[in-house]
Amino acid sequence: MGMDQSPLFHDQLLATKFFIPSSLHALIPRPRLTELLSKSLERPLTLVSAPAGFGKTTLLSTWIQSLPSDHSRIAWVSLDEGDNESTLFWLYVLTALDSQQPGLCTQLVTYLQTQQAPPLRSVLQMLINRLAEQSEQLLLILDDYHLVTEQAIHTSLTYLVEHLPPQLHLILATRADPPLPFSLLRARGEVLEVRTNQLRCTAEEVRAFFKEVMDMHLPGDLIQKVTARTEGWLVGLQLLGLYLQGHTAPDDLLDEVSGKQHYVLDYLMEEVLQRQSPPVQAFLLRTSILERLSASLCNAVLQQKDSQDLLEFLERTNVFVVPLDGERCWYRYHALFAEALRARLEQTEGEAMSALNLRASQWYAEQGYFNEAVRHAISAGDWPRAADLIEQGYPYIWGSSEHGMVRRWLEKLPDEVIRSRPRLCLGYARTLYMDSPYTSMERWLNDAERALWAMIQNSANEISEMGVSPSYACPEWNNLLGEIAAYRAFITGYYLGNGPATLAFCQDALAHLSAQNFVARASVAYARSLAYYSFGDIVAAIQSTREATALAQAAGDISSIIPYLCRTGYSLLVHGKLHEVVQVAEQAMLLGTTLAGLPHPMMCWAYIHLADVLRQWNRLDEALDCALQAVRLGEQAETIVALYLGYTELMRVYLAQGEMDAARTAIHLAEAAMAKTYCGPYRRDVYVIVAWVQFWLASGALDRATRWAEELVQEANMSSPLARERKDVARARILLAQKRPTEVLSLLEPLQVIAEQQERVSHAIEIKGLQALAYQLRQQEQEALNTLAQAVRQAEPEGYIRCFVDEGAPMTDLLSRLREQERKQGPTPYLDTLLAAFAPFPHNDQTETQLAGGPGRSNEPTALLIEQLSERERDVLRLMEQGASNQEIAEALVLALSTVKSHVRNILSKLEVSNRTRAVKRARNLGLLPDKP
Repeated sequence: MGMDQSPLFHDQLLATKFFIPSSLHALIPRPRLTELLSKSLERPLTLVSAPAGFGKTTLLSTWIQSLPSDHSRIAWVSLDEGDNESTLFWLYVLTALDSQQPGLCTQLVTYLQTQQAPPLRSVLQMLINRLAEQSEQLLLILDDYHLVTEQAIHTSLTYLVEHLPPQLHLILATRADPPLPFSLLRARGEVLEVRTNQLRCTAEEVRAFFKEVMDMHLPGDLIQKVTARTEGWLVGLQLLGLYLQGHTAPDDLLDEVSGKQHYVLDYLMEEVLQRQSPPVQAFLLRTSILERLSASLCNAVLQQKDSQDLLEFLERTNVFVVPLDGERCWYRYHALFAEALRARLEQTEGEAMSALNLRASQWYAEQGYFNEAVRHAISAGDWPRAADLIEQGYPYIWGSSEHGMVRRWLEKLPDEVIRSRPRLCLGYARTLYMDSPYTSMERWLNDAERALWAMIQNSANEISEMGVSPSYACPEWNNLLGEIAAYRAFITGYYLGNGPATLAFCQDALAHLSAQNFVARASVAYARSLAYYSFGDIVAAIQSTREATALAQAAGDISSIIPYLCRTGYSLLVHGKLHEVVQVAEQAMLLGTTLAGLPHPMMCWAYIHLADVLRQWNRLDEALDCALQAVRLGEQAETIVALYLGYTELMRVYLAQGEMDAARTAIHLAEAAMAKTYCGPYRRDVYVIVAWVQFWLASGALDRATRWAEELVQEANMSSPLARERKDVARARILLAQKRPTEVLSLLEPLQVIAEQQERVSHAIEIKGLQALAYQLRQQEQEALNTLAQAVRQAEPEGYIRCFVDEGAPMTDLLSRLREQERKQGPTPYLDTLLAAFAPFPHNDQTETQLAGGPGRSNEPTALLIEQLSERERDVLRLMEQGASNQEIAEALVLALSTVKSHVRNILSKLEVSNRTRAVKRARNLGLLPDKP
């Protein structure tokens, strides 16, 4: 099927990239190499690595054609420089596999098409599991892999290679070795390598080439001379053969052809090109700008009608053109030949390249191939056309995974072109989210407004007779003003926590947005929730996020519904509605799980909030599993804005388990993630600083906490009342550790009143707990017990536990005395539960080692276990050691999640430990797992 008639792939994936190159001509038999390649079916990975022109692609296509028709299903992808975007790369790979095994990857392809930041690790895990269920073998060939330079692609491909099931074999054809773990693969015998020396043509193969391909009979001594002079370089042989046709003195030519390969190439390319007729020379040079050629495309670019005849002539005469399909509709030039032709075109007709690329852009746009149309418009230097195309694709772009690609396009346009286009300014500002400072986005939004108002002003004279405001005369422009204000409101609330400014921008946005623009109106409602949160008005914040969710549902915008739901959950957490948080998180997870079973990338927020509730309920293993899921999903989807919160939650869980080293690692990762977000101090102070200070104090780093408190003096005062409160609560904790209770009480009293007024129950409970501890230090026992009793009454309905337990031994004493007091009135089940949760945890490796039986490897043999671990439980244990969550274990072992949870419970029970971290340590002591190197 030609590309003109082919079905659309993801934003029109080029169908020609899936074609296995073929040839009209006889190809020389190379049994030594085809036999070697046949061994690739015995290895997970085959690397065919050699410089250009050694026949890598030809060898692979010839070998494939020699295989029996009932052999492995073969998926082929010809890569190019445009594939340096992770989602696009994997879309090509999955589509190729799906074409050979229909239904295998259909849901995965759909998933990648619809997510803005898809978690590729989850996609690859699903692919691996589905492949493992297949009975047939699949062969995946990635040609020209050297054109891939994006490290994220190498990383994800490494993951696939390291977990390849026996049903899939991978072949990479490349000019240079990619950064994959070849040393490890060689040690395991899992890679077959075909390199330059093996690809060099032998004298016998040179003889066969000239006889079978070029129809030339050369004497033996000349064959030896040709072999030595070209060093078995296949493209050199082809050029030499083309030149020798009709050459009367081949020995003289060989004397002239000397030196390194690129000199040979330059010399012979020039000679071969000069021997073509002027029309053929013009065709070759001017179509060299195209990655792939069809008659229709070439006719459009060259403004002629005989391109099909010329393509067939080039194929017949073997002039470096490779057919890509059996119908001879699509071709490509040999890569070296194309590079040489483009260099020659630039030297001789450089001024024509712009027009040629422009016509190619127009053809691709007419065919509906958006990516290629933009690429050629940029190559043409036709900035207005490129900008027009990007603007036309704007509605599609912001509902897909193409943000990174669009940013790369926009960065190739001159700034003045973007700044003259308000929608592109807004689009560029959106691509900078969490990747640049607030001021960078603000500048582009200012440019967007200036450009838009200039357009409005220019049209003012034409519409003045209508008697309406210029902005209202053009609904599209008016709506765009609203979208700019809406995004300004969002980033102001998110980055700065400036509530008054955020609400002002929201009001401005609503004055311009159309009633039907549900997506933008939802964004405004979300920004309002951020503003209310910065004030501490949690009830209004919840109302606004629920409004945002409803508007996003009306628009069918799943990618927004999930984060809006999660934001509602977070606000409910502060409001003290823990059970409602669980309901909202489960709703988000249900909505965010696709038909393929893959998670929406924004589900990391739901896992964070669910982990927080489970931790608060002292269900620490479940909390740990959710926190691990959150950070893994955030890492895979590169959702940096969630990672510092996810790692902070992970730190709190580890701290609750007494795992200080793990907690320390988690907080360092949280700090690193925060540093990458350009958020500034607001988000640190309003969301995580209290938890960080808790860790510093629990780990004995009072000096670190004190240094932070001293640094506050140098910082500008926060505009957010809630951020100021959170900093004061953190300071109160430091003062309490310094035994300065009077200052603590003075600092907390006004905060407690405001938290109660604003119905921030979680904050009120925390503040009262700290007040009780301060009263205790002042030996005001009754005030301490009265204050603690208020906190307990607020906490009991939702089952808070950790907010008391995390305060340590002083809180134990207070709760014990409170229970004695309360028992005079009747039973105290909640206080009993709280005090029971104070069971001691070991807080360092020395204690853990003592519990396990002494230093080093324990002397107790595994036989002393009451019940031995099953093989499947050992498999689960090994994955637990790697830090895998229950969901990841389920995917890796192809088990139901409930089955994995049952295995984990059994492991903890058999090893007589309370959590996963301790299970791994005890397993090492028992010899069930190897010691860490």
